[in-house]
Amino acid sequence: MIKSTAQFAQANVLNSDSPAVQWTKNPVEFDRFWKWGGNWPGIQSRAKEQHGIDLARRSAVAEVLRRQYDAAGMPQHPAIEAFENGAHVVTAGHQLQVAGGPAYFHYKILSAIRWAQRLKDEGQQAVAVFWLASEDHDFDEIKSAQGLEDQQLLWEPSRAEHSGPVGNLTWDAEAEEKWKAWALGQGFDGADSRSLPTSLADRVRAWVCEWFAGLDLLVIDANDAELKSMAMHLWAAEWEGKGIGEQVFVMAESFRKSFGEPQIQPRLNNLFVLDDAGRRERADRWQQDNPNEDWSNLRPDQHSPNVALRPLYQEYLLQSTAFVGGAAEVSYWMLLSGAFAHHGIHPPALLLRDGALILNATAADVAKDLGWNPNMKGMRGEEAVNAWADRSMQSNGDLQGDFDRWSAALENHAKGIHELTLPTTRAALSKMEKDLAALKKKWRKIIKQQEHTKCLEIAHQFDRWISPHGQPQERVINALALVNAIGTWGEFRESWFEVLQEADEPQFLLFEGVE
Repeated sequence: MIKSTAQFAQANVLNSDSPAVQWTKNPVEFDRFWKWGGNWPGIQSRAKEQHGIDLARRSAVAEVLRRQYDAAGMPQHPAIEAFENGAHVVTAGHQLQVAGGPAYFHYKILSAIRWAQRLKDEGQQAVAVFWLASEDHDFDEIKSAQGLEDQQLLWEPSRAEHSGPVGNLTWDAEAEEKWKAWALGQGFDGADSRSLPTSLADRVRAWVCEWFAGLDLLVIDANDAELKSMAMHLWAAEWEGKGIGEQVFVMAESFRKSFGEPQIQPRLNNLFVLDDAGRRERADRWQQDNPNEDWSNLRPDQHSPNVALRPLYQEYLLQSTAFVGGAAEVSYWMLLSGAFAHHGIHPPALLLRDGALILNATAADVAKDLGWNPNMKGMRGEEAVNAWADRSMQSNGDLQGDFDRWSAALENHAKGIHELTLPTTRAALSKMEKDLAALKKKWRKIIKQQEHTKCLEIAHQFDRWISPHGQPQERVINALALVNAIGTWGEFRESWFEVLQEADEPQFLLFEGVE
Protein backbone atom coordinates (compact mmCIF):
# COMPACT_ATOMS: atom_id res chain seq x y z
CA MET A 1 0.00 0.00 0.00
CA ILE A 2 1.15 3.55 -0.71
CA LYS A 3 0.60 6.32 1.81
CA SER A 4 1.64 9.90 2.36
CA THR A 5 3.92 9.83 5.42
CA ALA A 6 4.75 13.54 5.73
CA GLN A 7 3.79 16.90 4.31
CA PHE A 8 5.45 20.29 4.05
CA ALA A 9 4.32 23.73 2.92
CA GLN A 10 5.01 23.88 -0.81
CA ALA A 11 6.31 27.45 -0.44
CA ASN A 12 9.04 26.15 1.91
CA VAL A 13 10.16 23.42 -0.48
CA LEU A 14 10.54 25.67 -3.53
CA ASN A 15 13.31 28.25 -3.94
CA SER A 16 12.67 31.11 -1.53
CA ASP A 17 13.62 33.75 -4.12
CA SER A 18 10.79 32.71 -6.45
CA PRO A 19 8.26 35.56 -6.88
CA ALA A 20 5.46 33.00 -6.67
CA VAL A 21 6.78 31.73 -3.34
CA GLN A 22 7.15 35.24 -1.91
CA TRP A 23 3.63 36.13 -3.04
CA THR A 24 2.19 32.89 -1.64
CA LYS A 25 3.75 33.57 1.76
CA ASN A 26 2.76 37.25 1.76
CA PRO A 27 -0.38 37.67 -0.37
CA VAL A 28 -1.45 40.87 1.40
CA GLU A 29 1.94 42.54 0.91
CA PHE A 30 1.93 41.73 -2.81
CA ASP A 31 -1.79 42.10 -3.55
CA ARG A 32 -0.99 44.87 -6.04
CA PHE A 33 0.09 42.02 -8.32
CA TRP A 34 -2.89 39.77 -7.63
CA LYS A 35 -5.94 40.29 -5.49
CA TRP A 36 -6.88 36.74 -4.60
CA GLY A 37 -4.42 35.08 -2.22
CA GLY A 38 -2.92 31.72 -3.12
CA ASN A 39 -4.63 29.51 -0.54
CA TRP A 40 -8.06 28.30 0.59
CA PRO A 41 -9.10 31.67 2.07
CA GLY A 42 -8.16 33.23 -1.28
CA ILE A 43 -10.38 30.76 -3.13
CA GLN A 44 -13.22 31.40 -0.68
CA SER A 45 -12.95 35.16 -1.14
CA ARG A 46 -12.91 34.80 -4.90
CA ALA A 47 -15.85 32.35 -4.82
CA LYS A 48 -17.97 34.87 -2.93
CA GLU A 49 -17.50 37.29 -5.82
CA GLN A 50 -18.38 34.74 -8.47
CA HIS A 51 -21.07 37.01 -9.82
CA GLY A 52 -22.03 37.62 -13.38
CA ILE A 53 -21.13 34.22 -14.83
CA ASP A 54 -22.01 34.43 -18.49
CA LEU A 55 -24.12 31.29 -18.81
CA ALA A 56 -24.56 31.74 -22.55
CA ARG A 57 -20.77 31.65 -22.95
CA ARG A 58 -20.52 28.65 -20.62
CA SER A 59 -23.16 26.88 -22.71
CA ALA A 60 -21.28 27.61 -25.93
CA VAL A 61 -18.03 26.28 -24.44
CA ALA A 62 -19.88 23.23 -23.11
CA GLU A 63 -21.08 22.44 -26.64
CA VAL A 64 -17.49 22.59 -27.86
CA LEU A 65 -16.47 20.25 -25.05
CA ARG A 66 -19.15 17.76 -26.10
CA ARG A 67 -17.99 17.95 -29.71
CA GLN A 68 -14.32 17.46 -28.72
CA TYR A 69 -15.13 14.42 -26.58
CA ASP A 70 -17.19 12.94 -29.44
CA ALA A 71 -14.43 13.59 -31.98
CA ALA A 72 -11.90 11.88 -29.70
CA GLY A 73 -14.17 8.85 -29.29
CA MET A 74 -14.55 9.55 -25.58
CA PRO A 75 -17.82 9.23 -23.63
CA GLN A 76 -19.49 12.47 -22.59
CA HIS A 77 -18.34 13.50 -19.11
CA PRO A 78 -21.21 14.18 -16.67
CA ALA A 79 -19.33 17.20 -15.27
CA ILE A 80 -19.97 19.08 -18.53
CA GLU A 81 -23.52 19.77 -17.36
CA ALA A 82 -22.31 21.25 -14.07
CA PHE A 83 -19.81 23.40 -15.98
CA GLU A 84 -22.58 24.59 -18.30
CA ASN A 85 -24.84 25.49 -15.39
CA GLY A 86 -22.30 27.82 -13.78
CA ALA A 87 -20.28 25.58 -11.43
CA HIS A 88 -17.08 26.91 -9.94
CA VAL A 89 -14.11 25.96 -12.12
CA VAL A 90 -10.59 25.21 -10.88
CA THR A 91 -8.24 25.17 -13.86
CA ALA A 92 -4.77 23.76 -14.49
CA GLY A 93 -3.04 23.72 -17.86
CA HIS A 94 0.02 22.17 -19.40
CA GLN A 95 1.64 21.49 -22.74
CA LEU A 96 1.05 18.04 -24.16
CA GLN A 97 3.55 15.50 -22.83
CA VAL A 98 4.04 11.97 -24.08
CA ALA A 99 2.72 9.70 -21.28
CA GLY A 100 2.36 12.83 -19.15
CA GLY A 101 6.08 13.53 -19.07
CA PRO A 102 7.51 14.49 -15.65
CA ALA A 103 5.46 13.80 -12.52
CA TYR A 104 4.38 17.39 -11.94
CA PHE A 105 2.04 17.05 -14.96
CA HIS A 106 -0.05 14.65 -12.85
CA TYR A 107 0.42 16.58 -9.61
CA LYS A 108 -0.84 19.78 -11.21
CA ILE A 109 -4.07 18.08 -12.27
CA LEU A 110 -4.48 16.41 -8.86
CA SER A 111 -4.06 19.85 -7.27
CA ALA A 112 -6.89 21.34 -9.33
CA ILE A 113 -9.15 18.39 -8.52
CA ARG A 114 -8.52 18.62 -4.78
CA TRP A 115 -9.40 22.33 -4.64
CA ALA A 116 -12.55 21.73 -6.69
CA GLN A 117 -13.48 18.92 -4.31
CA ARG A 118 -12.94 21.29 -1.38
CA LEU A 119 -15.51 23.65 -2.89
CA LYS A 120 -17.90 20.72 -3.36
CA ASP A 121 -17.41 19.72 0.27
CA GLU A 122 -18.60 23.22 1.15
CA GLY A 123 -21.83 22.50 -0.66
CA GLN A 124 -21.02 24.29 -3.93
CA GLN A 125 -20.99 22.99 -7.49
CA ALA A 126 -17.41 22.73 -8.74
CA VAL A 127 -15.41 21.00 -11.46
CA ALA A 128 -11.74 20.88 -12.38
CA VAL A 129 -10.68 21.65 -15.94
CA PHE A 130 -7.43 20.65 -17.61
CA TRP A 131 -6.47 23.15 -20.31
CA LEU A 132 -4.79 21.06 -22.99
CA ALA A 133 -2.08 23.35 -24.39
CA SER A 134 -2.01 21.60 -27.74
CA GLU A 135 -0.77 24.65 -29.65
CA ASP A 136 2.70 24.42 -28.18
CA HIS A 137 5.33 24.20 -30.92
CA ASP A 138 8.35 22.93 -28.95
CA PHE A 139 8.41 19.25 -29.94
CA ASP A 140 11.69 18.56 -28.15
CA GLU A 141 10.09 19.46 -24.80
CA ILE A 142 7.22 17.01 -25.14
CA LYS A 143 8.57 14.01 -27.03
CA SER A 144 9.74 11.88 -24.10
CA ALA A 145 8.91 10.50 -20.68
CA GLN A 146 11.55 9.42 -18.18
CA GLY A 147 11.06 6.19 -16.27
CA LEU A 148 13.07 4.65 -13.46
CA GLU A 149 16.80 4.07 -13.89
CA ASP A 150 16.88 6.41 -16.93
CA GLN A 151 14.53 4.19 -18.95
CA GLN A 152 13.14 6.62 -21.47
CA LEU A 153 10.09 6.58 -23.72
CA LEU A 154 11.16 8.54 -26.78
CA TRP A 155 8.63 9.37 -29.46
CA GLU A 156 10.14 9.99 -32.90
CA PRO A 157 7.32 10.18 -35.45
CA SER A 158 8.80 9.34 -38.82
CA ARG A 159 6.89 11.86 -40.94
CA ALA A 160 6.70 14.70 -38.45
CA GLU A 161 7.33 18.26 -39.47
CA HIS A 162 7.94 19.54 -35.97
CA SER A 163 7.26 23.21 -36.70
CA GLY A 164 3.49 23.06 -36.17
CA PRO A 165 1.30 22.65 -33.08
CA VAL A 166 2.35 19.45 -31.34
CA GLY A 167 -1.28 18.54 -30.69
CA ASN A 168 -1.78 18.06 -34.43
CA LEU A 169 0.96 15.43 -34.74
CA THR A 170 -0.22 11.93 -35.56
CA TRP A 171 -0.04 9.29 -32.86
CA ASP A 172 -0.01 5.98 -34.71
CA ALA A 173 0.26 2.25 -33.99
CA GLU A 174 4.06 2.40 -33.85
CA ALA A 175 3.92 5.13 -31.19
CA GLU A 176 1.29 3.15 -29.27
CA GLU A 177 3.45 0.02 -29.24
CA LYS A 178 6.42 2.03 -27.96
CA TRP A 179 4.25 3.44 -25.17
CA LYS A 180 2.94 0.00 -24.17
CA ALA A 181 6.42 -1.54 -24.18
CA TRP A 182 7.80 1.29 -22.04
CA ALA A 183 4.87 1.04 -19.61
CA LEU A 184 5.40 -2.72 -19.32
CA GLY A 185 9.09 -2.08 -18.58
CA GLN A 186 8.01 0.22 -15.76
CA GLY A 187 5.73 -2.46 -14.38
CA PHE A 188 2.32 -1.03 -15.16
CA ASP A 189 -0.34 -1.51 -17.81
CA GLY A 190 -0.22 0.94 -20.70
CA ALA A 191 -3.85 0.75 -21.78
CA ASP A 192 -4.59 0.93 -25.51
CA SER A 193 -5.88 3.99 -27.28
CA ARG A 194 -9.49 3.62 -28.40
CA SER A 195 -8.69 4.35 -32.02
CA LEU A 196 -5.57 4.77 -34.12
CA PRO A 197 -4.21 6.76 -35.73
CA THR A 198 -5.22 9.80 -33.72
CA SER A 199 -3.79 13.21 -32.90
CA LEU A 200 -1.45 13.64 -29.98
CA ALA A 201 -4.04 16.00 -28.46
CA ASP A 202 -6.69 13.28 -28.48
CA ARG A 203 -4.23 10.67 -27.19
CA VAL A 204 -3.34 12.90 -24.24
CA ARG A 205 -7.04 13.51 -23.60
CA ALA A 206 -7.59 9.74 -23.46
CA TRP A 207 -4.66 9.31 -21.06
CA VAL A 208 -5.91 12.06 -18.76
CA CYS A 209 -9.44 10.66 -18.79
CA GLU A 210 -8.04 7.20 -17.92
CA TRP A 211 -5.70 8.36 -15.14
CA PHE A 212 -8.32 10.56 -13.50
CA ALA A 213 -11.39 8.42 -14.21
CA GLY A 214 -14.28 8.83 -11.80
CA LEU A 215 -13.29 12.38 -10.86
CA ASP A 216 -14.91 15.67 -11.87
CA LEU A 217 -12.25 16.64 -14.40
CA LEU A 218 -12.91 18.02 -17.87
CA VAL A 219 -10.31 18.29 -20.63
CA ILE A 220 -10.52 21.15 -23.12
CA ASP A 221 -8.37 21.64 -26.22
CA ALA A 222 -7.94 25.38 -26.76
CA ASN A 223 -6.68 24.99 -30.35
CA ASP A 224 -10.23 25.02 -31.66
CA ALA A 225 -11.67 27.26 -34.37
CA GLU A 226 -14.99 27.72 -32.56
CA LEU A 227 -13.35 28.65 -29.26
CA LYS A 228 -11.07 31.09 -31.02
CA SER A 229 -14.06 32.66 -32.73
CA MET A 230 -15.58 33.36 -29.31
CA ALA A 231 -12.43 35.28 -28.32
CA MET A 232 -12.14 37.29 -31.54
CA HIS A 233 -12.39 40.57 -29.61
CA LEU A 234 -9.11 39.69 -27.84
CA TRP A 235 -7.33 39.15 -31.14
CA ALA A 236 -8.79 42.30 -32.69
CA ALA A 237 -7.63 44.42 -29.74
CA GLU A 238 -4.05 43.27 -30.26
CA TRP A 239 -4.10 44.13 -33.97
CA GLU A 240 -5.72 47.53 -33.36
CA GLY A 241 -3.21 48.63 -30.73
CA LYS A 242 -5.74 48.27 -27.92
CA GLY A 243 -4.38 45.05 -26.47
CA ILE A 244 -2.70 44.23 -23.19
CA GLY A 245 0.83 45.38 -24.01
CA GLU A 246 0.70 48.66 -22.07
CA GLN A 247 -0.77 47.04 -18.96
CA VAL A 248 1.86 44.30 -18.98
CA PHE A 249 4.66 46.87 -19.42
CA VAL A 250 3.44 48.76 -16.35
CA MET A 251 3.20 45.64 -14.20
CA ALA A 252 6.58 44.37 -15.44
CA GLU A 253 8.26 47.53 -14.19
CA SER A 254 6.70 47.12 -10.75
CA PHE A 255 7.65 43.43 -10.82
CA ARG A 256 11.31 44.29 -11.53
CA LYS A 257 11.45 46.56 -8.49
CA SER A 258 10.09 43.84 -6.21
CA PHE A 259 11.49 40.61 -7.66
CA GLY A 260 13.90 41.23 -10.53
CA GLU A 261 13.52 40.39 -14.19
CA PRO A 262 10.09 38.94 -15.09
CA GLN A 263 9.68 35.57 -16.83
CA ILE A 264 8.00 37.09 -19.88
CA GLN A 265 8.92 40.03 -22.07
CA PRO A 266 6.07 42.50 -22.62
CA ARG A 267 5.08 43.04 -26.27
CA LEU A 268 2.81 45.52 -27.97
CA ASN A 269 1.16 42.72 -29.96
CA ASN A 270 0.78 39.43 -28.09
CA LEU A 271 -0.34 37.23 -30.97
CA PHE A 272 1.18 34.67 -33.28
CA VAL A 273 -0.18 33.96 -36.74
CA LEU A 274 -0.55 30.31 -37.79
CA ASP A 275 -0.30 29.44 -41.47
CA ASP A 276 -2.15 26.50 -42.97
CA ALA A 277 0.86 24.25 -42.39
CA GLY A 278 0.74 25.08 -38.70
CA ARG A 279 3.87 27.20 -38.68
CA ARG A 280 3.58 30.28 -36.50
CA GLU A 281 5.06 33.74 -36.74
CA ARG A 282 4.95 36.64 -34.33
CA ALA A 283 2.17 39.03 -35.33
CA ASP A 284 4.44 42.08 -35.58
CA ARG A 285 6.80 40.17 -37.88
CA TRP A 286 3.87 38.84 -39.91
CA GLN A 287 2.82 42.44 -40.56
CA GLN A 288 6.33 43.29 -41.72
CA ASP A 289 6.46 40.24 -43.99
CA ASN A 290 2.94 40.82 -45.34
CA PRO A 291 2.62 44.62 -45.69
CA ASN A 292 -0.26 44.38 -48.16
CA GLU A 293 -2.26 41.86 -46.13
CA ASP A 294 -5.10 42.88 -43.83
CA TRP A 295 -5.18 41.00 -40.53
CA SER A 296 -8.98 40.95 -40.68
CA ASN A 297 -8.70 38.46 -43.54
CA LEU A 298 -7.15 35.93 -41.17
CA ARG A 299 -9.44 33.19 -39.91
CA PRO A 300 -10.03 33.04 -36.13
CA ASP A 301 -8.15 29.73 -35.94
CA GLN A 302 -5.05 31.38 -37.41
CA HIS A 303 -4.69 33.44 -34.24
CA SER A 304 -2.55 32.03 -31.46
CA PRO A 305 -2.06 33.88 -28.14
CA ASN A 306 1.40 34.17 -26.68
CA VAL A 307 2.26 33.38 -23.06
CA ALA A 308 0.87 36.71 -21.79
CA LEU A 309 -2.40 36.62 -23.73
CA ARG A 310 -3.17 32.91 -23.28
CA PRO A 311 -4.38 33.28 -19.66
CA LEU A 312 -6.94 35.88 -20.77
CA TYR A 313 -8.14 33.61 -23.57
CA GLN A 314 -8.42 30.76 -21.07
CA GLU A 315 -10.29 32.75 -18.44
CA TYR A 316 -12.62 34.44 -20.91
CA LEU A 317 -13.79 30.98 -21.93
CA LEU A 318 -13.75 29.18 -18.59
CA GLN A 319 -14.58 31.95 -16.08
CA SER A 320 -12.58 30.10 -13.42
CA THR A 321 -12.75 30.61 -9.68
CA ALA A 322 -9.14 29.44 -9.24
CA PHE A 323 -6.12 28.66 -11.38
CA VAL A 324 -3.38 26.26 -10.26
CA GLY A 325 0.11 26.51 -11.73
CA GLY A 326 3.78 25.90 -11.16
CA ALA A 327 6.07 28.55 -9.69
CA ALA A 328 7.02 29.95 -13.11
CA GLU A 329 3.37 30.11 -14.20
CA VAL A 330 2.21 31.85 -11.05
CA SER A 331 5.10 34.31 -11.37
CA TYR A 332 4.17 35.43 -14.87
CA TRP A 333 0.44 35.50 -14.09
CA MET A 334 1.36 38.10 -11.45
CA LEU A 335 2.13 40.47 -14.36
CA LEU A 336 -1.39 40.20 -15.78
CA SER A 337 -3.82 41.72 -13.28
CA GLY A 338 -3.91 44.95 -15.27
CA ALA A 339 -4.45 43.01 -18.49
CA PHE A 340 -7.46 41.22 -16.98
CA ALA A 341 -8.91 44.54 -15.83
CA HIS A 342 -8.31 46.04 -19.29
CA HIS A 343 -10.57 43.44 -20.88
CA GLY A 344 -13.04 43.25 -18.00
CA ILE A 345 -12.24 39.59 -17.33
CA HIS A 346 -12.68 38.57 -13.70
CA PRO A 347 -9.34 37.04 -12.59
CA PRO A 348 -9.34 33.76 -10.62
CA ALA A 349 -7.59 33.04 -7.34
CA LEU A 350 -4.00 32.10 -8.16
CA LEU A 351 -2.36 29.11 -6.47
CA LEU A 352 0.85 27.16 -6.55
CA ARG A 353 0.28 23.52 -7.40
CA ASP A 354 0.91 20.85 -4.80
CA GLY A 355 4.03 18.72 -5.16
CA ALA A 356 5.32 15.34 -4.08
CA LEU A 357 8.33 13.12 -3.57
CA ILE A 358 7.89 9.34 -3.84
CA LEU A 359 10.40 7.14 -2.03
CA ASN A 360 10.95 3.43 -2.40
CA ALA A 361 12.14 1.54 0.68
CA THR A 362 15.84 2.01 -0.05
CA ALA A 363 15.53 5.71 -0.82
CA ALA A 364 13.46 6.18 2.34
CA ASP A 365 16.19 4.51 4.42
CA VAL A 366 18.87 6.68 2.82
CA ALA A 367 16.90 9.88 3.50
CA LYS A 368 16.42 8.78 7.11
CA ASP A 369 20.14 8.04 7.52
CA LEU A 370 20.93 11.56 6.32
CA GLY A 371 18.17 13.24 8.29
CA TRP A 372 17.14 14.69 4.93
CA ASN A 373 13.71 16.07 4.04
CA PRO A 374 12.33 18.07 1.07
CA ASN A 375 12.68 21.40 2.95
CA MET A 376 16.45 20.89 2.69
CA LYS A 377 16.21 21.05 -1.14
CA GLY A 378 17.85 18.61 -3.52
CA MET A 379 21.37 17.21 -3.41
CA ARG A 380 23.53 15.50 -5.95
CA GLY A 381 24.86 12.11 -5.00
CA GLU A 382 28.35 13.28 -3.98
CA GLU A 383 26.88 16.05 -1.81
CA ALA A 384 24.63 13.51 -0.12
CA VAL A 385 27.55 11.18 0.55
CA ASN A 386 29.56 14.01 2.13
CA ALA A 387 26.54 15.03 4.24
CA TRP A 388 26.17 11.43 5.45
CA ALA A 389 29.89 11.21 6.32
CA ASP A 390 29.69 14.50 8.22
CA ARG A 391 26.63 13.23 10.07
CA SER A 392 28.56 10.05 10.96
CA MET A 393 31.37 12.17 12.42
CA GLN A 394 28.87 14.10 14.52
CA SER A 395 27.73 10.87 16.14
CA ASN A 396 30.98 10.99 18.14
CA GLY A 397 30.11 14.43 19.51
CA ASP A 398 29.50 18.00 18.41
CA LEU A 399 33.05 18.75 17.34
CA GLN A 400 32.25 22.14 15.80
CA GLY A 401 30.30 23.17 18.88
CA ASP A 402 33.17 22.10 21.11
CA PHE A 403 35.62 24.07 18.95
CA ASP A 404 33.40 27.19 19.02
CA ARG A 405 33.07 27.02 22.80
CA TRP A 406 36.81 26.47 23.21
CA SER A 407 37.51 29.40 20.86
CA ALA A 408 35.26 31.68 22.90
CA ALA A 409 36.97 30.56 26.11
CA LEU A 410 40.41 31.19 24.60
CA GLU A 411 39.40 34.69 23.48
CA ASN A 412 38.07 35.47 26.96
CA HIS A 413 41.31 34.19 28.48
CA ALA A 414 43.37 36.38 26.13
CA LYS A 415 41.17 39.38 26.85
CA GLY A 416 41.80 38.85 30.57
CA ILE A 417 45.52 39.16 29.92
CA HIS A 418 45.28 42.28 27.73
CA GLU A 419 43.33 43.58 24.73
CA LEU A 420 46.57 43.58 22.74
CA THR A 421 46.59 39.75 22.78
CA LEU A 422 43.30 39.47 20.84
CA PRO A 423 44.60 39.96 17.24
CA THR A 424 47.23 37.21 17.52
CA THR A 425 44.81 34.95 19.39
CA ARG A 426 42.14 35.35 16.71
CA ALA A 427 44.71 34.76 13.95
CA ALA A 428 45.78 31.54 15.65
CA LEU A 429 42.14 30.46 16.01
CA SER A 430 41.52 31.16 12.33
CA LYS A 431 44.45 28.95 11.40
CA MET A 432 43.23 26.24 13.77
CA GLU A 433 39.77 26.36 12.19
CA LYS A 434 41.27 25.90 8.73
CA ASP A 435 43.39 23.02 10.03
CA LEU A 436 40.28 21.49 11.63
CA ALA A 437 38.39 21.75 8.32
CA ALA A 438 41.25 20.02 6.52
CA LEU A 439 41.36 17.34 9.21
CA LYS A 440 37.60 16.75 8.96
CA LYS A 441 38.00 16.40 5.20
CA LYS A 442 40.56 13.66 5.75
CA TRP A 443 38.31 11.95 8.30
CA ARG A 444 35.42 12.14 5.82
CA LYS A 445 37.60 10.49 3.16
CA ILE A 446 38.46 7.64 5.53
CA ILE A 447 34.79 7.13 6.43
CA LYS A 448 33.88 7.01 2.72
CA GLN A 449 36.64 4.46 2.07
CA GLN A 450 35.55 2.29 4.98
CA GLU A 451 31.86 2.51 3.98
CA HIS A 452 32.35 2.41 0.23
CA THR A 453 29.31 0.23 -0.54
CA LYS A 454 27.07 2.35 1.66
CA CYS A 455 28.29 5.53 -0.05
CA LEU A 456 27.65 4.10 -3.51
CA GLU A 457 24.07 3.31 -2.48
CA ILE A 458 23.51 6.82 -1.10
CA ALA A 459 24.86 8.42 -4.28
CA HIS A 460 22.77 6.10 -6.43
CA GLN A 461 19.54 6.82 -4.58
CA PHE A 462 20.02 10.58 -4.82
CA ASP A 463 21.24 10.68 -8.42
CA ARG A 464 18.69 8.19 -9.77
CA TRP A 465 15.70 8.57 -7.45
CA ILE A 466 15.52 11.49 -5.02
CA SER A 467 17.26 14.19 -7.10
CA PRO A 468 17.86 12.71 -10.56
CA HIS A 469 20.49 14.69 -12.44
CA GLY A 470 20.44 17.21 -9.60
CA GLN A 471 16.80 18.13 -10.32
CA PRO A 472 13.69 17.63 -8.17
CA GLN A 473 12.30 14.17 -8.78
CA GLU A 474 8.92 15.52 -9.92
CA ARG A 475 10.58 17.50 -12.72
CA VAL A 476 12.30 14.45 -14.24
CA ILE A 477 10.64 11.08 -13.61
CA ASN A 478 7.14 10.13 -14.72
CA ALA A 479 4.55 9.85 -11.92
CA LEU A 480 3.13 6.52 -13.10
CA ALA A 481 6.56 4.89 -13.03
CA LEU A 482 7.29 6.28 -9.57
CA VAL A 483 3.96 5.29 -8.09
CA ASN A 484 4.02 1.79 -9.52
CA ALA A 485 7.37 1.11 -7.85
CA ILE A 486 5.74 1.22 -4.41
CA GLY A 487 2.00 0.70 -4.93
CA THR A 488 -0.85 1.46 -7.29
CA TRP A 489 -2.09 4.63 -8.94
CA GLY A 490 -5.46 4.20 -7.23
CA GLU A 491 -3.84 4.02 -3.79
CA PHE A 492 -1.76 7.09 -4.59
CA ARG A 493 -4.78 9.12 -5.68
CA GLU A 494 -6.76 8.06 -2.61
CA SER A 495 -3.94 9.00 -0.23
CA TRP A 496 -3.39 12.34 -2.02
CA PHE A 497 -7.00 13.44 -1.58
CA GLU A 498 -7.28 12.07 1.96
CA VAL A 499 -4.23 13.97 3.21
CA LEU A 500 -5.07 17.22 1.40
CA GLN A 501 -8.78 17.22 2.14
CA GLU A 502 -8.53 20.05 4.66
CA ALA A 503 -5.11 21.53 3.82
CA ASP A 504 -5.51 25.29 3.37
CA GLU A 505 -2.15 25.94 1.71
CA PRO A 506 -0.40 24.36 -1.29
CA GLN A 507 1.44 21.33 0.05
CA PHE A 508 4.38 19.08 -0.76
CA LEU A 509 3.76 15.44 0.16
CA LEU A 510 6.14 12.59 0.91
CA PHE A 511 4.90 9.15 -0.19
CA GLU A 512 6.27 5.76 0.80
CA GLY A 513 5.13 2.18 0.42
CA VAL A 514 3.84 0.82 3.74
CA GLU A 515 2.80 -2.64 4.92
